[in-house]
Amino acid sequence: MNDTPLVLVNVSRREFLQGVGALGGLVLAAGFPAAARAADPPKYGADGMPHGWVDNPLVFVAVGENGIVSIVCHRAEMGQGVRTGMSMIVADELEADWKRVRVVQAPGDEERFGNQDTDGSRSTRHFFEPMRRCGAAARQMLEAAAAARWKVPIGEVEAKNHEVVHRPTGRRLGYGSLAKAAAGMPVPARDAIRLKDPAQFRYIGKGELKLVDGQDIATGKAQYGIDTRLPGMLYAVVARPPVYGGKVKSFDAAEARKVPGVMRVVQIEASPPPPQFNPLGGVAVVAQNTWAAMQGRKALKIVWDDGPNADYDSAAYKAKLEESAHKAGKVVRNDGDFSAAVARAARRIEAEYYIPHLAHATMEPPAATARIAKGKCEVWV
Repeated sequence: MNDTPLVLVNVSRREFLQGVGALGGLVLAAGFPAAARAADPPKYGADGMPHGWVDNPLVFVAVGENGIVSIVCHRAEMGQGVRTGMSMIVADELEADWKRVRVVQAPGDEERFGNQDTDGSRSTRHFFEPMRRCGAAARQMLEAAAAARWKVPIGEVEAKNHEVVHRPTGRRLGYGSLAKAAAGMPVPARDAIRLKDPAQFRYIGKGELKLVDGQDIATGKAQYGIDTRLPGMLYAVVARPPVYGGKVKSFDAAEARKVPGVMRVVQIEASPPPPQFNPLGGVAVVAQNTWAAMQGRKALKIVWDDGPNADYDSAAYKAKLEESAHKAGKVVRNDGDFSAAVARAARRIEAEYYIPHLAHATMEPPAATARIAKGKCEVWV
């Protein structure tokens, strides 16, 4: 099959909607009621994450009069292929030609899209079915538009590879020519949506499509959060506590301020434990360029309060873990009699594994850029 790399479009939601309006095409927002929520255990479903797996994850599909299908990905690409995966699911149910699909990155809007944290391997697990329903709903709207134009029963038409076909006569209409009419069709009720049999999948599970971002990542064209450049932008680096849970006791920024290009030195208050995704605290040096900011950080004179982990010892921690692991566990489920079964076993294999502390760190330095103007804050991450 042809797996020509897709053209990636990173635009704002406003620009995306303006573009759709200019094309005069179909924009579909498919939402589903609370009854549609999957029976997922609390820790893995709508588990208290901000906005969780919401009842109606708004997944947008736009079909232009030129036949281009734009699919919005609401999760962040971190090398896990989510921009390809989410779009692939929609495109498969939509019967879209992958060569005519464009991926548009969603803005941060959890009220609209549901939880957008890119963590926990949740994206496909939580949004596989909603994405399928969205693609299938769009496909059925296109089929309904074609049936109305031909004045034939809906059962006689079928979407196939970016076209709707009238089976008895072989007549065909491309998605672009149906976009306007399809936009006026009602979104099918959830219980009326016809999902594909998995045996009909064209893309899902086939392993034949390349990552939509792969070429740009491999050639250095991909834009990361740290690549953002704005007029008059300043740069900041942060001196962090050397011990987890520590904080600034005192600091002298006099020498740091003497470094050419350094504009300001700012203390960041530490968050109460556990900080989770909140700031760890420290001292930030703001400068006109990264070199000046780093040199200013080197010149800081900081006295740290190492806090409750000042005496932390990894060997002692390992011993405590091992001691705890050999104690009786808390029973959360009890099926059968394990003790009796293992006593009857002809052979027993036992092993212990320990993994040392590892930095769960990104290859790209974590970065964010903020622009504050007219009372609003715009952020790139």
